[in-house]
Amino acid sequence: MRLPAVLALWCVGLSSLLGSASAEAHKGIFIVRHAEKASGDPDALLSMQGEDRALGLARLLRNAGVTHVLHTDKARTRQTVEPLVEQKGLTAVAVPAADVAAMVKSLKAVPKDAVVVVAAHSDTIPKILQGLGVTTPVTIRDDQYSRVFLVTESGQLIELSY
Repeated sequence: MRLPAVLALWCVGLSSLLGSASAEAHKGIFIVRHAEKASGDPDALLSMQGEDRALGLARLLRNAGVTHVLHTDKARTRQTVEPLVEQKGLTAVAVPAADVAAMVKSLKAVPKDAVVVVAAHSDTIPKILQGLGVTTPVTIRDDQYSRVFLVTESGQLIELSY
């Protein structure tokens, strides 16, 4: 089976899984690291490879029922979710990159039936997951950009790659 067909089947299955969630918990929270950056600048933009990865994220989550998007206040996280935001006609919310507590608080404030996408950083994603009650330890290397962490309504952590 070709990769796009596998992704399409996965998204259909995921949509079914998320669609059966109760209203007492978030249907799901997808957390991704920003895509590849063009430089070492503290507020670097995405590289061409990063722009391609951002488009891939939009394709991956096209049928996942995304209702809310959050990102840090860095350009690379905003650019990572821009194709998805435009595709879905959503408005993304920026949260200060250094304020993990504010990100967790923002996530807990979204409606309980939401499907949320968060773009953050390799050093903050483990802390965000921990703030959401995930006990599985996560470490992200500097060269890893393809990991997607899905926190289900039951608090289970599922890791994907795109």
